[in-house]
Amino acid sequence: MTAAVVRAERVVALVGRANAGKTSLLMHLTGSLQRPVNFPGSSVEAVESSIDLDGCTLRVVDLPGIASLQAQSRDEEVALAFLRGGDRPPPDLLCVVLDAAKLPVELRLLHELRRLGRPIVVALTKVDVAAGEGFPVDAQRLQQALGLPLVAVHGATGSGAQELRQQLAAAVLQAPAPAAVTDAAAARTGARAVSRSRTDRLDAVLLHPWFGPLALVAVVVGMFQLVFTVAEPAIAWIEALQGWVGEGIDAVVPEGALRSFLVDGVVNGVGSSLVFVPQIALLIAFVTVVEASGYMARAVFLLDLVLRKVGLSGKSFIPLTSSFACAIPGIVASRILGDERDRLATIAVAPLMSCSARLPVYVVLLAAFFPPHQAGFLLFGLYALGIVTAAVVALVLRRTALRGGGSHLAMELPVYQRPRWRLVFAHTWFAVKAFVRTAGTVIFVATLVVWTLGYFPRPPAIHERYEAQRERIEAGPGGDRARAALDADEAAAYLEQSYLAGIGHAVQPVFAPAGFDWRLTVGVLAAFPARELVIPTLGTLYSLGEVEASADEPDARLGDALRRAPGADGKPAINGLVALSVMAFFALCSQCAGTLAAIRRETHSWRWPVFTFVYMTVLAWLAAVAIYQVGSWLGYGR
Repeated sequence: MTAAVVRAERVVALVGRANAGKTSLLMHLTGSLQRPVNFPGSSVEAVESSIDLDGCTLRVVDLPGIASLQAQSRDEEVALAFLRGGDRPPPDLLCVVLDAAKLPVELRLLHELRRLGRPIVVALTKVDVAAGEGFPVDAQRLQQALGLPLVAVHGATGSGAQELRQQLAAAVLQAPAPAAVTDAAAARTGARAVSRSRTDRLDAVLLHPWFGPLALVAVVVGMFQLVFTVAEPAIAWIEALQGWVGEGIDAVVPEGALRSFLVDGVVNGVGSSLVFVPQIALLIAFVTVVEASGYMARAVFLLDLVLRKVGLSGKSFIPLTSSFACAIPGIVASRILGDERDRLATIAVAPLMSCSARLPVYVVLLAAFFPPHQAGFLLFGLYALGIVTAAVVALVLRRTALRGGGSHLAMELPVYQRPRWRLVFAHTWFAVKAFVRTAGTVIFVATLVVWTLGYFPRPPAIHERYEAQRERIEAGPGGDRARAALDADEAAAYLEQSYLAGIGHAVQPVFAPAGFDWRLTVGVLAAFPARELVIPTLGTLYSLGEVEASADEPDARLGDALRRAPGADGKPAINGLVALSVMAFFALCSQCAGTLAAIRRETHSWRWPVFTFVYMTVLAWLAAVAIYQVGSWLGYGR
């Protein structure tokens, strides 16, 4: 092609080494919101976004990072297949992203990419970081040495992005002439200006053999304690709003099925899940800050030795860490592992990481049965339970069915960077919005089903029996309390006769050794399609029965309901020991159809999702039973 040829649409491939700044560049080029996490291996799929310029549409494709033209893992195979074409034409233009702070190794990759024979425009990122580390780069001198169009783009401010757009739209679609890497390396303006950078000083402490692991534990424990302490006022406000809405509905809607659905189903069901939005927001924001700062890569480095002892690689920490938000992207992220046995073992244990959907279960039970100063440490213990169990399962798999092979950790640690608070807020907002959207769709539908099964049938004999008792009660304060008690007893009687109670009582013997009553059993069953359904199910159940209500506290929330719910013997059905048993079950059980579907897609077999579901469910049941039985034997929970 010649310079005169201008395409109405151009496919531009953003290509470069891992952590070169491609994702941030995509955001500045197209205005789309992505998630730059500042550690290698965070992108494992091609992400496409478009922008319309004068007479030209740029389809910009952000490819997973590559180190060379020889694929070492599945994510690199995705990138190289796109660059070389095959099933589809190769990209019209390569936008090669070079990290100015690591220019010598970046230029070696550029030299290899020239061999593909595709037109190239260079985007130089992290020029400010290179200067801060003592390696300033002269962009103009580098462009002259390379003989390629080159634009420096500031990752934080986006300056240079508009010029890069224009270069991509106007670039000549012809193969570049070869150039010497050694000449381009001379663009560094001199010897290192500082003897020891800020990154070096921080790493001396954070990667220290003793202080490093202690700092990592402190960061994680601090995160969980933060979830409880900082979010408490926001939770109280949401709970107050929930009670106010319920009172308003009671005041305007006559007693009957409609009021029960609105109050017991929607407000106390769906609303029970919305109460935990502050904790989810704090957790997402904290993890985003840790990732964006560059500290997550240090965690990978610190845990490499530990993971190797159980047959995994430090690289496994990346998909496992992603699984704390959701196991599905964590399972997809396992593509960065070059060894297939490592990848399968990582996929099998990724669902054991406590995802954000488990957090509401932990929070409501910890807040109801444990004091705040214990809750943060217990929350850390629940996350640690999943991690330790994952280590044991991985070790067993790597010494039996997945014996042999192994990945080696080879990564460059990024320099520490200040998180961009706008992006932290944006990612937190999108995560919260996604959760609220789920509450308004999937959780709402599931709550409707649970409410229907729990409300019907309504045998007339129950109402007649309690109405006769009400007529015998005399007027006065004592009579009001007696009527309120009869109302609660009548609601509980209806619930005991419901379709849902029949299902719960039929399955409850399986979970009786773990201390679960039939309501908790129903919550477990409802959660198997998606863990998000646990809290709204329990909120609906305990609201329908109104067993938590009293004449003095008619608007008690779910935590109070769980504490006061009576068992068959008249004692509280749930205590601290049962709460620990329930949380251990949810920490280990595989209750997510989407996760199992992701395992099926990544392994191309039903064997692994079936195996994962079975082993996790069995482990969860055994852990819950062990906690309850041993605790009961020691006298706890009495």
